[in-house]
Amino acid sequence: MKSGKEKERELIIELLKKNKTCRDIADILGVSKSKVSFWNRRFEKTGSLKDKPRSGKPTPLTKEKLQIVAKTLRDKVVVVKNKAGFSSKEVLELLNKEAGRIYTLRHAERLLHKMGLSLITPRTSHIRHDETAVAKFRMEFKKKLGRSTWVFHS
Repeated sequence: MKSGKEKERELIIELLKKNKTCRDIADILGVSKSKVSFWNRRFEKTGSLKDKPRSGKPTPLTKEKLQIVAKTLRDKVVVVKNKAGFSSKEVLELLNKEAGRIYTLRHAERLLHKMGLSLITPRTSHIRHDETAVAKFRMEFKKKLGRSTWVFHS
């Protein structure tokens, strides 16, 4: 089964063979003109519409290790204000232990997203936060809402 990317690329080539301009194809498909030009050149050079292999150092976290990390994190789910997630310190410590290297918080977030998980973003409330005072203010504000707030009354 072909991915959406491959189908889009094939459609670009088909439309180019029908003598459509790059600009017309971009308008039809809702993509940029440079994308159409890029795939036209790539197809002319290589005859292929597949992605080239990416360079870079492979991750020390294999799929099996990522599954172990995900299972461990799911066992340690923390619930804060009806939202389940993980603290960043827990995630980073677990990743460092499994991979044997130090990850940044942003990279940990990417890995969690890859596993279908997310971090807890703690929102602390102020010590002097008073719900009754907030409710009272809101009621008073609603009462005054009928008048213009920009006109000064004496």
